[in-house]
Amino acid sequence: MPINVYTGLMRSGKSFEVVRSVIVEAIAQGRRVVTNVDGISHERVRDYVAAKRKFPVEQLGSVVHVTNDDVFRQDFLPFYDDVKTAHTDTVVQPGDLVCIDEAWRFWGTDCKLLKEHKSFFLEHGHFTHPETGVACDLVLMIQDMGTLHRFVKNVVAFSFRTHKKVSLGMSRVYSVNMFEGWKQNAKTSIGTWVRKYDPEIFPLYQSFKDGAKGTMVNVDARQNIFNSRKLWGMAVVFAGLAGFSVWSAYSFFHQNDGDGAVSSRAMPSANHDEAQTASQLDQAPEGGASGQSSALASTAWRIVGSVTAGGNSFVVIATPSGRLRLESPSLFVNADALQTGEVDGQHVTTWSGPETKSSASPVGLQ
Repeated sequence: MPINVYTGLMRSGKSFEVVRSVIVEAIAQGRRVVTNVDGISHERVRDYVAAKRKFPVEQLGSVVHVTNDDVFRQDFLPFYDDVKTAHTDTVVQPGDLVCIDEAWRFWGTDCKLLKEHKSFFLEHGHFTHPETGVACDLVLMIQDMGTLHRFVKNVVAFSFRTHKKVSLGMSRVYSVNMFEGWKQNAKTSIGTWVRKYDPEIFPLYQSFKDGAKGTMVNVDARQNIFNSRKLWGMAVVFAGLAGFSVWSAYSFFHQNDGDGAVSSRAMPSANHDEAQTASQLDQAPEGGASGQSSALASTAWRIVGSVTAGGNSFVVIATPSGRLRLESPSLFVNADALQTGEVDGQHVTTWSGPETKSSASPVGLQ
């Protein structure tokens, strides 16, 4: 019952979509279809539906082909007169599906609409088939919605826009966007479908005038984005970056086992050296060998902690008598018990300084 409009540029697939999704389906439902689509064949459409759907031919609908002159006629569409009398002695009968191609010729923005046609646009839902009760439906095909008369446009329930994917290099693929009403924008969008041309549909009608077998060619190779050198250059760059990323990740998680062995052997060596140095410091003589001890560790200073003041950090060293000094952390390496540095030409650690018989622990500052 609602008025549907299929829009799209020339050769975008709108006539193909109407034949496949509208006319073929109506014939399968047993309806009578009145259309001016070029070259449409009643016999071929019925044979196609019978073969595909396995329906008996006698249960199928029929296709009535009309000319453009017929569409201009006053008695083409059923209508009501001013006294609400129904006139059905017309080309289109109650319950018919009407599919009109190039609707701008008959009901364009610069056309003066017949009063009888206006009545059908507004009241076609009242013209029902006497047996099935199915009301008339109207499907229009036009390249742009802006070329359709406002009187007709305002009563459109759904509109469709077809687009052939030439720019993507897919000449056998087209998309169908569905909208509510005649306005075609994001707010009225209902859905989108991507469809392929079915070679079995083309013989049912004539896509080119007078049955000619036309061929579409691109007048400019740049219409296909895959002919762009810039695109392929970017693709190569991205592929290279992707490959490099994969290689880097693999190298990080699968490092050479030989390198790991070298590292594991080197660590015990370093630990051994540190242990040996600490042992030498602990075993320094108490008396006459003090000259040898001073070459390894300070006989006066010992690390007792660290302090932070004014946003600056310092290492605190002290003498047994309680004298304190603050030194820059840059003079020291390691941390905690292994921290060591050089002050006044001598090594200062947590265990340096003179040995005492007292068991008191060094003073710690935070």
